[in-house]
Amino acid sequence: MPMTVEIPFELQPLVAAAVARGRFANEQDLVADILRAAVPVLDDDERMRKEVAVSLDMADRGELREADFDGVRRRLCEE
Repeated sequence: MPMTVEIPFELQPLVAAAVARGRFANEQDLVADILRAAVPVLDDDERMRKEVAVSLDMADRGELREADFDGVRRRLCEE
C-alpha cells in the first residue's frame, strides 16, 4: 500500500538537488534508498534498548561495579 510522506520545507532543496543530479529517478526512490540505509541503525536502536534494559536489571540486583574511568584513561594513554 502506498504511503504519502511530507518532506520538511528545509529539506526539500536537498531532495530536489539529489533528484536533479540524476542519482535518483524521483523523490520516492531517494526516500526508499535512505530508508534502506537506515535499517541497520533502526535495528541497532532496538538492540541497544534491550542491552540497556539488561544493564538496568543488573543494577537493580546490585550486580554492577563502579567504572574506573581514570584507570581506563591511563591505560589508553599508555598504549
